Amino acid sequence: MNRIVASHLKGFTTDNGIELDSESTQFEKFVNFIILSSKIASGFELDEVTTDENDDGTDGIALIINEDHIVSEGDADLVFSHDRRNNDVEIVFIQAKRTEGYDLGEFLKFKESILRFLTQEPYHINCELQQDARKAFDVVIRNVPKVRNGKPNILANYVTTGVYNNPEAFETAKNDMIRQLRELGLFQDIEVRFMGREELVRAWVASYSGINASIPMHSSASLPHISGIEESYLVVVKAKDYVDNLLSSDDGTIRGQLFEENVRHYLGAENPVNAQIIDTLNKSDAKTRFPVLNNGVTIVSPDVKVQGTTLHLTNFQIVNGCQTSHVLFEHKEKLTDEIMVALKIVETTDEDVFSELVRATNSQTKIDENQFLSLSPITKNIEAYFNTFEGQDGRLYFERRDKQYVGKGIPAIRIVSLHNAAKCVCAMFLRRPDLAFKYPKRMYEDFGDKIFKHGNKESIFYSSSLALYRLHLLTSNNVIPQNMRRFKWHILALVAAIIAGKDIPPLDSKKVDSYCQPIIDSFSRHSEEATNIFSNAANLINALGEVSNDRLKRQAVLDELLGKV
Repeated sequence: MNRIVASHLKGFTTDNGIELDSESTQFEKFVNFIILSSKIASGFELDEVTTDENDDGTDGIALIINEDHIVSEGDADLVFSHDRRNNDVEIVFIQAKRTEGYDLGEFLKFKESILRFLTQEPYHINCELQQDARKAFDVVIRNVPKVRNGKPNILANYVTTGVYNNPEAFETAKNDMIRQLRELGLFQDIEVRFMGREELVRAWVASYSGINASIPMHSSASLPHISGIEESYLVVVKAKDYVDNLLSSDDGTIRGQLFEENVRHYLGAENPVNAQIIDTLNKSDAKTRFPVLNNGVTIVSPDVKVQGTTLHLTNFQIVNGCQTSHVLFEHKEKLTDEIMVALKIVETTDEDVFSELVRATNSQTKIDENQFLSLSPITKNIEAYFNTFEGQDGRLYFERRDKQYVGKGIPAIRIVSLHNAAKCVCAMFLRRPDLAFKYPKRMYEDFGDKIFKHGNKESIFYSSSLALYRLHLLTSNNVIPQNMRRFKWHILALVAAIIAGKDIPPLDSKKVDSYCQPIIDSFSRHSEEATNIFSNAANLINALGEVSNDRLKRQAVLDELLGKV
């Protein structure tokens, strides 16, 4: 393996606690993370996108709907049960090889694996991850009237650690694969991509280093001092420069990570407001009036510099203007030098000011409250509670906002996303590991209000997250068999019952703090006691015999396990 890639892989492996995985599995997870992290807004688990030894030539697979990773047929059904008729759907396939060369036979095996996934009836595969993805994809096909453009998109990535020099045989095979996929009639946009070490390293560095960009200004005006805001400007720039300099990534796609704090997804060209924006771009007499007809874009950055007529931004977020930005990007061939766009630029490092900006700039139309979770008082309290463990062995960090701890030297295994914290509470305290396992969207719909209810004790988030962290360490070191990761959500409920009893107090009561404390005490450090607790839970699960994913999706499994505690 190339030494530079190997060095980055080692850092990734240590950060994520997967040192005992085989090098081939480590590399597969590394590649899957790099490719999917810019596409999935809510985060994902490596085991949920990486196939096992039963795969047939595909190392990673993810069905992505509206920037969310859909892990089950049930969650796909839930997405399409709503009225929205312009859901963005993409299915991503990944093959990752550590070799520096490109093997045509391996690529053709990858192609055949994808074609079997898309066409075989019934679909025969021993890899349950691929089975679940196929069932969810079938739901998409049944609901294409609710998919933007009437068809999903597909991306196939073949990755090695070498340098791709467009060999004729591979280009012929790639074009043949695109033709075969097109003939299926299932997809709108089809992309087959070869990635080598240069593209891989560049994408990996981009995943943790944030975004720096500069753009020439046509005109600008600084705003007077505002409390909590270091600097702010009203700026007019060429729309073409905005797309090229701020929105476009190195591979020519839109930088999806810019919109992580914009609570709306792109609603498509058929949305009435977006259709009006497109109509303005098409009219020669109206497009010059674009900056006054359009509300513009609000950008927040912790570091803004204006040098002459050039604006420099670091780690910026587009908190309002998602629709405008996507329309401009999709119609960039229509952008002439006379089309301008207005930007509101805000420099702040104050989290409360940031939250106010997101809420204020996204309040024009109805938005579900759960889309504002990262801004809610309870999540701020959870973050503060996590921070009270500063200096203690094995402390965890609550990531209220995506990439909150980028560049701070904190191992990924110790960072708990808001999404994972919710799943931990759902599994341990609501005793619904089935939802955390395969139905996270249903979890938010049915129990989101209960998980994030005002007044809930922050200890439920820390204790359940700490239990998951300790389990991950024990399985990573093979102290607990690695196959127990598959049952992790059920194990959370089991260890709580073993340590603190089966009766869970109300989540907003002082009694629940007392319930959580022995869990925190047991798992705050590595100890024989913690190992024994997880070993007991593993023994209970082993006593069930062979357990399929379908069985794990049922609540009855946990009831049976708790009956043995």
